[in-house]
Amino acid sequence: MHVRALWLIAILSGLVAGCRAEPVAAPVTAPARLALPAIVGPLDYSVLPEVSGMAASPTQADTLWIVNDSGNRAEIIALSVPDMGTQPVRVVGALNRDWEDLASFTLDDNAWLMIADVGDNNANRSRVSLHFLREPDTTANTVARATTVEFTYSDGPRDVEAVAVDAARDTIYLLSKRTKPPVLYSLPLRAAMAASRNGDRLTAQRLGAVTTIPAPTALELRLSPRFGKFRDQPTAMDLSPDGRVIALLTYGEAYRAAIDPGESWLDALNSSLEPLGMPVLKQPETIAWAADGSLYASSEQRGAPLIHWRADER
Repeated sequence: MHVRALWLIAILSGLVAGCRAEPVAAPVTAPARLALPAIVGPLDYSVLPEVSGMAASPTQADTLWIVNDSGNRAEIIALSVPDMGTQPVRVVGALNRDWEDLASFTLDDNAWLMIADVGDNNANRSRVSLHFLREPDTTANTVARATTVEFTYSDGPRDVEAVAVDAARDTIYLLSKRTKPPVLYSLPLRAAMAASRNGDRLTAQRLGAVTTIPAPTALELRLSPRFGKFRDQPTAMDLSPDGRVIALLTYGEAYRAAIDPGESWLDALNSSLEPLGMPVLKQPETIAWAADGSLYASSEQRGAPLIHWRADER
C-alpha cells in the first residue's frame, strides 16, 4: 500500500479512537503567581518582640492577627496594614506557655482564630494545647475568651511550630520541627472544638514524613556555621482562603505547594513545593495568606520587617 495511504489510515484510526476515549478531566487552574517580596515596614518591637504566629483576619480588611512566643502576655495583636498600627486583645481562659502559630478560619459562617500552644523544644511535654476563640472586632473588643483542647501525638511528644486549619476538610494539620524529615500530623477540627468545650483530650495522628524541604547546602553551612544547619526546620504554615495553596515557612526559605481537590496534604507537600525567594531574616516564624491571594511573613527580632508577596496579576 502507498505510504500516503498508510499515513491517512493512521490519522483516521487515531481520530476514531479519540472519539471513543473516556473524557479527560479539565486540569486544575494553577495558583496565581506571586510578585517578588517587598518590605511593608518594621514591626513595633515594644508590642511585638517575639512574633511566632500570624493569620489574616477573615472579616476585617487589611488586618493581620499576631501572637508572641512564650514569656509574653496571653494576647492577640491586631496589626493594621499598611500603616503598621497595633491593637492588643487580651485572651481570657488561655495561658501562653509556648504559643508557636496562629490560624484563622471560617466555620458555619463564624470567624475563628486558633492559637497553637505546641512548642516543645525538648520534646518533653506530656500534653500540648490549642485555644479557640471567636475573632474579636477590633473596634469594640479588647478582651476575647478562649476554650482549650489538650492533645498528644500518636508517636510521642514532638516540637511543632507549623500549624494550619483546613476547614473544608474538617482538619487541623501540624508539622514537626526538629525531626528529620519533618512529620505531618492531623486532628479533626470540629471534634477538637467540641473537646475544647467539654474537656476531652485528643490524639494527633501521624500522616507521614515531608521529604521535599531541601537540606542546607555546604555553602549555607559555611556561611552560617552556627545556624545554617537549622535552615530546613519548619516554623509556620497556612492555607490560602480559597483552599488551593499551602504556604510553608522554614528558617531559610518560604515555600508554597498547590493542593488539588481530593489530593492529600501530605501528597501536596511532597510533590509541588515551590521556593518563593524569601529575603534573609534572622529568625522567621510567621507566614499568612491574605484574602487577596497575597502572602505575608515576618521574623523574631528588633526591627523585624513585615514581608509581602503581592499577588501578581500578569
